[in-house]
Amino acid sequence: MTRGKDENRLHIIADNLPEAREQFIEAMERDRADRGITDATQQAAEAVRGLVEDGPVKLVRNEIAALVRRAEHAEVSAAQWQQASDALDKMHARKWAEREQAVEANDAAKQQLDLVRAEVAEPLMAQARAALTDWQDADSAEQTARAKVRTAGRFKKRRATAEHDITQTVARDAKRRLTKTWGEPPRWNQSQAAWAERVTQHRVDADPRVVEAEQRRTDTGQDLHTVIESNPWQSISVYVRIFGDEAVRRNPGGYVDARPARQAEAATRTAQQARAEAATLRALTPAEAVERIKQTRAAEEARRETARMLAERERQPSRTPHGISAQSGPGLGR
Repeated sequence: MTRGKDENRLHIIADNLPEAREQFIEAMERDRADRGITDATQQAAEAVRGLVEDGPVKLVRNEIAALVRRAEHAEVSAAQWQQASDALDKMHARKWAEREQAVEANDAAKQQLDLVRAEVAEPLMAQARAALTDWQDADSAEQTARAKVRTAGRFKKRRATAEHDITQTVARDAKRRLTKTWGEPPRWNQSQAAWAERVTQHRVDADPRVVEAEQRRTDTGQDLHTVIESNPWQSISVYVRIFGDEAVRRNPGGYVDARPARQAEAATRTAQQARAEAATLRALTPAEAVERIKQTRAAEEARRETARMLAERERQPSRTPHGISAQSGPGLGR
């Protein structure tokens, strides 16, 4: 076969026509390397195209691109979670300071209330005890005078009676003043101190100074309760500012229970692992990289299958030794 620029010439030496035909067919079927630079370039392009588009190089390239995308996405996620963690730390520090201030203010209000109550109660209790003592003394004098009337002789009877009348009037006036100002006298088993505290209680409570101190203590107590009370929406507002309203709206519970520092660490590990795997694949030959990709995918599939089986097992009802479901049968009280 002689190659030309415009045409090729086939030289055949044969004894007969059938032999010549056989040589011609054999020559046309040969894949000779000397078909020209154009044909060789086309064949090389076809080979490369097949290797890239359909062969192992394409698989490796797509896997590396996916790993890079995963790393970039994880790095963005890690930065967001770290930002959330820092913001929440600042918020918690601020809330802790507010709580400490609220505790101090509430304690101070309680101490001030006790002090004001003591200042108001002291003179009132002194007045009540004095009034009680006056009546008790007058009552004792009246009883003594009554006893003298019973034991007085005929000549001292009139004088003893007169003295009894006077002491009786004094005792009656003292008791009237006592009951008008402080209420009924002590019960038979009630001490003077307990009685004085009881009869002055309403006056102490109604004193404007005590009312003001009590209101202050109530206000500080409410402020303390507000600070201590858990409010998840404050954390939600931080996540909305960082991740966006739509993302938080789709899964609010996932953000309320989130641990942003751990999430940032996990996302960072994911990014590092993805970039490390991409670097490893770049260092391998296409065949070696394909084999590693297959092994990695098989391991991931095995982990997913194990997780699925464990989840399925947890969803299945537990059974008693007799094979009866623990969820079956009548409930208690039925």
